[in-house]
Amino acid sequence: MMKKLLGTIFAVAALLPFINPSAQAAVNLDRLLDSLASDQPGRSGGPDTLAALRLEAGNPRSARAMLHEVFSRGKSAGYKCSLIDALGASRDEGVIRTLAMALEDADEGVRVCAARSLGEQKNPFAVDMLVKNVEVYLAGGGRGHYEADIKRRLAAINAIWSLGEIGEPAVMNKLRDFYAESDDVIKINILISIGKLKKNAAAAPYLRAIAASTSESETVRAAAFEMLGELKEEPRTSLVVRSRAVGIEKGDMIYTGGIVGTISGWFMPDMPVGHAGVFTGTAVENGRIKILITDCVPNNFKPGGVRNIESWKNFTHHFMYPYYGNRTTSPRPTAEQRVKIVARGLELGKKGLKYTNTHIPQKGPEVFDCVGYVEYLYEQAGLNPTPDKLETDWGWPLTPSEQFDATVANTHTPLIIVAPQAIYIPTPEEIAATSVALPLDFVLVVPDKLPLN
Repeated sequence: MMKKLLGTIFAVAALLPFINPSAQAAVNLDRLLDSLASDQPGRSGGPDTLAALRLEAGNPRSARAMLHEVFSRGKSAGYKCSLIDALGASRDEGVIRTLAMALEDADEGVRVCAARSLGEQKNPFAVDMLVKNVEVYLAGGGRGHYEADIKRRLAAINAIWSLGEIGEPAVMNKLRDFYAESDDVIKINILISIGKLKKNAAAAPYLRAIAASTSESETVRAAAFEMLGELKEEPRTSLVVRSRAVGIEKGDMIYTGGIVGTISGWFMPDMPVGHAGVFTGTAVENGRIKILITDCVPNNFKPGGVRNIESWKNFTHHFMYPYYGNRTTSPRPTAEQRVKIVARGLELGKKGLKYTNTHIPQKGPEVFDCVGYVEYLYEQAGLNPTPDKLETDWGWPLTPSEQFDATVANTHTPLIIVAPQAIYIPTPEEIAATSVALPLDFVLVVPDKLPLN
């Protein structure tokens, strides 16, 4: 009798998934959540787990259970960030609306990743809280030193990027207000987001004014010129006068997001940095200011491998990620060391060297990854940006977020010294043909001697 009873119980248990699909779905979700929670802190979920969670998010019942986990206490930032990412696949308006509240999570790391993930999802219910995120930073941490509140700063940068991705034309006025209170790093992100507001008629005129303003740094103006191009607009001036300042020192490390910096793959969920490069200068060409960068990216990129590029667009992977700022070693490189860093980078960028997906080795000399390439350039100049323990044994591989964390923000703004030959002097006819009103701070610099050639 007992054997028959046990046999019946086992038979019913085996049939339960077919009798009650919801019960089986709950079992599957529980298993996935357990897998997510058991992963290493700060890097929750392998690709299979995350892909499965995105599929589960399509089920309203599962999506609401996942949403409950996002707002549960005692969960790691990596765990919550992975769920926020996965819930982007939900089509349940209640879930999407509530998910925007992750921007007010008590954990700063969650606020950082939510600020970017909600932009990727183009969550329209997040706009007001994204705006608030930036306002809070500019009213507090944004007034002090870069490092005073780095997590809030990163969250604000992500929020600005997300406002551009969501593309609500009405945010133009807010972005313009933020611009007046911002440093160059945040200004660049604001201009990129303004350039994404294709339905706002005020975007192009505003970008033109910034592009023409000599009181803005050249790195900022370069972003304005690029976004005019994205809007298929012309600057409407044949005059390009160099700025009073470059904005970034040659040889500085610069950072954006990337493969390691994607939401679900962060080693440090509150440091969303996934790609590094080195700033090599600015130039004027074809009536525009452009930025010059050397970096190393996967070989399937166009261009790929170790390369010299001339745009924010290429560096941020077609504006797929925010720009997180420029940093350097402490103590700072000498002028001679900066010359060596830039010269070596420009040299290697012409050799067709390749990126390595294995990250073995990271620092060349024949193949590199992005962070290893930057590390190599600095080491060749006698500097060591990150502790060696991060590159060997249990510290391997060195990540962009670790390098970002080990270095310091460089807020020094170098001045430009313009040679007379670099100034373009328009003819009277060209001046008369210029139909756009120049900004009040527009200055025409006339050299003492005109070039003979």
